Amino acid sequence: MRTLWRLLGLLEGHRLFLSVGIACALAYTLLSLVPPLLIRRIIQGLGQTGTSEATVALLAAGVAAVAILRGLARYADAIVSHIVAYTILDRLLVRVYAHVQRLPHRFFADQRTGALATRAVADVEAIEVFIAHAIAQSVQALLVPAAMLAVLFTINPGLALLTLLPLPLVVWISLWFRPRYERAWRRVRQQLAELGATFHEDLGGMPVIKSFAREPERRANFARQSARFRDEIIWANKWTLIPTSTIEAIGGIGAALIVWRGGAAGLAGQVTAADLFLFVVYLNYIYQPLLQLSALGEGLNNALAAGERVFELLETKPDIVDAPTAIAPLDADASVRFDGVVFGYDPARPVLRGLDLCVAAGETVALVGQTGAGKTTTVSLVPRFYDVQAGAVLVGGYDVRDLRLDYLRGRVAMVLQDVFLFHGSVRDNLLFGRPDATEAEVRAAARAANAEEFIREMPDGYDTLIGERGVRLSGGQKQRISIARAILKDAPILILDEATSSVDVETEALIQDALARLTAGRTTLVIAHRLSTIRTADRIAVLSGGRVTELGDHATLMARGGVYAQLYRTQLDRHEWTVAGSPA
Repeated sequence: MRTLWRLLGLLEGHRLFLSVGIACALAYTLLSLVPPLLIRRIIQGLGQTGTSEATVALLAAGVAAVAILRGLARYADAIVSHIVAYTILDRLLVRVYAHVQRLPHRFFADQRTGALATRAVADVEAIEVFIAHAIAQSVQALLVPAAMLAVLFTINPGLALLTLLPLPLVVWISLWFRPRYERAWRRVRQQLAELGATFHEDLGGMPVIKSFAREPERRANFARQSARFRDEIIWANKWTLIPTSTIEAIGGIGAALIVWRGGAAGLAGQVTAADLFLFVVYLNYIYQPLLQLSALGEGLNNALAAGERVFELLETKPDIVDAPTAIAPLDADASVRFDGVVFGYDPARPVLRGLDLCVAAGETVALVGQTGAGKTTTVSLVPRFYDVQAGAVLVGGYDVRDLRLDYLRGRVAMVLQDVFLFHGSVRDNLLFGRPDATEAEVRAAARAANAEEFIREMPDGYDTLIGERGVRLSGGQKQRISIARAILKDAPILILDEATSSVDVETEALIQDALARLTAGRTTLVIAHRLSTIRTADRIAVLSGGRVTELGDHATLMARGGVYAQLYRTQLDRHEWTVAGSPA
């Protein structure tokens, strides 16, 4: 019931327009009362003196006029209801997207992307049934039978009471089945989300699936999930269709009672044939709205289950938000300091345990350590993707928690190992760094990133479509576009996370040359898989046990003979062994 009230709350600001649609729906249904009344009048006139063909023609014209009005009312109802529905869905979809943008990185780590996309798009779309159809039909189901019964009570109260006899049973059946098919439809939406997530995940991993020849297993896995979805939706429909079929059967029994008692009354001269005709026709109209409402059960319960999931998503609170007193200082420099930082994705298992590190404005500091030492975790705290559990991260001397998020993230540019490019043109992806950049600035950034040469060789140059996630580009090309994007952003703080770990030596040289231009004059934090690429860093920080255990430039750390020197020599020996032609 709470979900129902929240769905009704979406109508805020649209109730007047929706009321017009409901009025048209009521007009359509109430106009259905008129043709039987006109035909009853014709039947009453048959065999009576004074009934002329002109009278019959006039009544027939009335039937035709009502049919035209009903058509107009039905069209107006459908147009208005769907305009309201899709306007609300547009607003809700944007609201969900904006809310998802505010959710923390931790939330996405716990979610399957496909399931989240289903909840954000498919579940929102399912609510259209409720807004465009269920509201108007619910009103009709209440008001139309009442209007028809009022007419019937006016004509013959006894027979009218007889039409009410099956209604309590209809209501009881509807109420008894409702919680059962609501639970069934909730399972349907959950299974649909899982199915969508698997499909989305397998599409993204298709090269891996093919390279390991796992097509049959993944196909069988998808078939199992599809079969579960099939079973759930069939089960839900079984529950949903029982009330519909039962109401139709009860309506038929009610019609039989009217024919039986009305026919007997007619033989006794107590009811005319015209009145009996009207009762039989109206009885069908009385049950018709209830049948429609019951038949709407699948879509309605689907919408309620979807609405519950959408509102559950909207109730997820973002934990990385601007403080009420957050500022955007004009005097902050580009220094970065980690002051006794304690952080863990699970607070009970900290990754960083009192990390201290100062990076002066314009300085380049490389982070080195074994896998799992916390290098990526450390740099992710600078743009405040996560909040520390203890200590502080300071940018320009200000705790990042005291800075406005848009200000803080506007001062940080990131070039990551796993480059994400959007489906669109090369230019679109470059402009993502700064949408208001001029064409000259875009081309200058591409040249600085050593990307302009291969861009010019592409079929449409800067307007070439690169496909989803840049699938039409090589790893080195994607990386250089990522660097150009960061150059265009022109942020004073730069984070490089494994930017050259997955490219060949020649491409690495081009990327290193581009990175040298990018880092000039910027505060830079570098994570490098190949230690040979960070020898020119101003300082190198070795992370171990969640702390900085060694700090200095390359020469100093090599002379010290500690962890860094050991890691560097190990990598150097491995590289020389590989170059010599032996297995790496």
